Amino acid sequence: MNTDHEFFLMQLADSFFPSGMFGMSNGLESLVKHQRIRNDKDVTSFIERQIEFQLVPCDCMIFLAAINAIENKNIEELVEIDNRFYTMRLIKEVRNASVRSGSQILNCVIQMASDKKENIIAKQFQKKILSNKTPGTHPVCYAMAANLFGIPPESGIRMMLYSFSQNIIAAAIRLGIIDHISGQKILTLLSVKINSISKNIEKESLDNIWQLTPLTDIFQMIHEHDSSKMFIT
Repeated sequence: MNTDHEFFLMQLADSFFPSGMFGMSNGLESLVKHQRIRNDKDVTSFIERQIEFQLVPCDCMIFLAAINAIENKNIEELVEIDNRFYTMRLIKEVRNASVRSGSQILNCVIQMASDKKENIIAKQFQKKILSNKTPGTHPVCYAMAANLFGIPPESGIRMMLYSFSQNIIAAAIRLGIIDHISGQKILTLLSVKINSISKNIEKESLDNIWQLTPLTDIFQMIHEHDSSKMFIT
């Protein structure tokens, strides 16, 4: 069994990788500010809800659909998937953050994998972004990175869910509501759920993709208008 992709999996999931995700709290900052999230149990519950009602039915489905389009070298389908995800991000601040992060990921991996034949479709997609034909969102560009480095879909899903969880926990630590040890305990608790999802998730059609996080959306809207904030979202 070829495990070469594991190095790149760790590289992409590392907070050192310049994806810009470290600047996002995904609504956590606003929820903490308004005392809706106060401790490690609240942080765990928030992550679990976001995984269940946003990442799995939406972000992960977009990732899997994008992987399929990339493997089939179907650039027009990839553009459709990317635009579909963009329109589903209802909060302007969140849409912009997804695009900034996606563009950073794509630009970085194109340069990292300049000698790979799979780089052709990545450059084609980048041209679509530069010509304003598509925005270049985070899960689609992550799918491009996974394809370039031979990361299997199951591992890619696990990487996405881990990275999201780790970013929320890092934000909670910076906001002062949990410490580093509590953060590691939360990740350990989440590992069962994340491993189960990554093994059992199945691709859905674009028409069946959904998300339902109204409370988080409301507090992200509030966050947009805050005069003083630590995070982008």
